[in-house]
Amino acid sequence: LPQTAITSLVGLMFGLLLAGSASAGLPDNFPSVTIKGIKGDMAMPLYGLGTWQYNSSRAQHAVELAFGMGYRHVDTAYLYENQVGVGAALKGMSLHREQFFVTSKIPGGLNASASKAALDKSLQDLGLEYVDLMLLHFPFDLQGQGSPAARKEQWQVLQDWALAGKAKAVGVSHYCRHHMDDILPISKVPVAVNQVQYHVGMGSAVDTANDDKAFFEQKGILYQSFSPLCGPCSPPDNTELLNGDLVTKIGKSHNKSAPQVALKWLVQQGIPVIPKTDLPAHLKENMELFDWTLTADDMRAISAATSPAVGGGPSATDSGDCGTTQDYPLVV
Repeated sequence: LPQTAITSLVGLMFGLLLAGSASAGLPDNFPSVTIKGIKGDMAMPLYGLGTWQYNSSRAQHAVELAFGMGYRHVDTAYLYENQVGVGAALKGMSLHREQFFVTSKIPGGLNASASKAALDKSLQDLGLEYVDLMLLHFPFDLQGQGSPAARKEQWQVLQDWALAGKAKAVGVSHYCRHHMDDILPISKVPVAVNQVQYHVGMGSAVDTANDDKAFFEQKGILYQSFSPLCGPCSPPDNTELLNGDLVTKIGKSHNKSAPQVALKWLVQQGIPVIPKTDLPAHLKENMELFDWTLTADDMRAISAATSPAVGGGPSATDSGDCGTTQDYPLVV
């Protein structure tokens, strides 16, 4: 073949290799669950790294550690003020963009222009061309005020932004049924996820505590857990899933830790988790959830537990999300 033909052939082969890398996605057999994306079904990792209350430098360190160990999902938010650090860590990874999953959130209650600005600023801070999942963080503003009209306005901005290629999937956080009823009739894209507080102790919780879990599942909207170890719960509830009797006893029968049991109860139901830690030993434990199974008796016992109850809301049966005003600190 002439030299020019050989050069062209080599270039074509190299391009095909790059294209294969670009579409590689998550590693083979990576634990994931299907969510409804803008362009069809897509995979969301069943475990990831949470970053709430980490500043930018600590978030960067945590992401570097986690992704170095095999994590492929990080959860951040505009309100966390750590997206620059998360982005810096991701930039340093020798991974193609399609090989990891990023979730972010913008504050609820913003008008159209402020919503668009927050969305664009999130991408800028992260140093990404798109996020895999963008959520509206709350159905109201930080003062607990919201309305159906405001929710519709903000959702329309989010969906148009996603349709422009800036997010592969969109969803909400802290939403209850009546909030979602505002959005569903006007949505042009699937609502992929509702991210809410959910953990052991809430398996039989009422709708006001679990933010209408059954409704979202019936609608095909993935129900995702934040604070899966009850981190924002008041003492002593905030340590019950770290060393409490039930999860410790079940853990011993599987040679697993109490937190692993609490996380396994969630992922075994197909509920993704994003526990926060920057300790290597805990990062390792939090990803070792998929080569063992809780028995049916284990699952029944854990699901029947009523403690620790939902934390951060007005009461043990109320997350606070389903009301229209609040007088307590928001759990984000």
